Amino acid sequence: MKQFLSFVHKEFIHIFRDFRSLLILLIVPQLMVIILGYIIKNDVEDVRVAVIDPSHDVYSTQITERLSANKYFILQDEVQTEAEALDLFRKGVIDLVVVFCPEFSNRLIHSKDATIQLLSDGSEPNQANISVAYAQQVINSFRQELPSYYSGMNIQVNSQMLFNPQQRSDVNFVPGIVGVIMLLICCMMTSVAIVRERETGTMEILLASPLPPLTVVMAKLVPYMIISLFNICTILLLAIFMMHIPIAGSLWLYMLVAFIYILTALMMGLFLSTCVNTQLAAMLISLLMLLPGVYFSDMVFALDSMPAAIKSISNIIPAKWFIAASRKILIQGVDILYVYKEIIILIVQGLAFLLLSLKMFKTRLE
Repeated sequence: MKQFLSFVHKEFIHIFRDFRSLLILLIVPQLMVIILGYIIKNDVEDVRVAVIDPSHDVYSTQITERLSANKYFILQDEVQTEAEALDLFRKGVIDLVVVFCPEFSNRLIHSKDATIQLLSDGSEPNQANISVAYAQQVINSFRQELPSYYSGMNIQVNSQMLFNPQQRSDVNFVPGIVGVIMLLICCMMTSVAIVRERETGTMEILLASPLPPLTVVMAKLVPYMIISLFNICTILLLAIFMMHIPIAGSLWLYMLVAFIYILTALMMGLFLSTCVNTQLAAMLISLLMLLPGVYFSDMVFALDSMPAAIKSISNIIPAKWFIAASRKILIQGVDILYVYKEIIILIVQGLAFLLLSLKMFKTRLE
């Protein structure tokens, strides 16, 4: 028994010596519980609402005030036409539009029939359905609280999902999956390739060549750039011809954004390679990048329902901005004026990762 306990003690010592094993055993389970149990929620909060109200009468105003007072909605703006609302959708300013029919109160009182139309962003169908359901609950609550002598009044609620009227989930998921996969592949392949050179001792030989160190490192990234662009093209072909996903925007603009995103992901992989010494560690950190890439990039779960701290952290994840730009281009059919913000952020992130990599790289070789 004493010998058995000695072997157990030895095994504990090995585990506590290995920081990576300790991280997986003691930190990752708690982290997953926090992410899946506290941060990730199916609720949709802070739905940004715009209103089209031609009459501004008593009942339409009351419904608007109820929406504004509801904890799930933020009354963003009042617009005059559906074309103006469509432009706000493409800019990412609003999530839902409530359209009252003309003379809403008069129709409700005299003909006992009035119409409200709910316009939602179909590029994210799950969130759009939940937002519409919340708005319908507010309207139903208003209708039930009308005085008894108004019985028989009917408020007909019609919902329309813009950009994705068929509510196809694959239309929404394909841009997100492309973003996460490219981030994982670029980070992992780049970091592992550079760390491999360092482990085998060939990096110092390459840096001793007449070429500048930056040229040597960038030359190693070019093949991964070409392979990643090839993957993007094949995924687009599969999406168009196999999954029959409609492409509303410019493929050239999408490829430009994809090119910038791949460069940023490669720079992130280069930065990760300066933070570790072994291929296993580089692969482990790259795989850990998959978690924030899936959960905090707005690919599946709405960021609006997450804590403010997580929303801030999500801004440093390149996949978030690529997925947002991809959905705007492929689903909403916007031009470059609507995605310039995402493009600028991706360029700044790529340059930041490059500068950090160069600083860390020189420090490690001295």
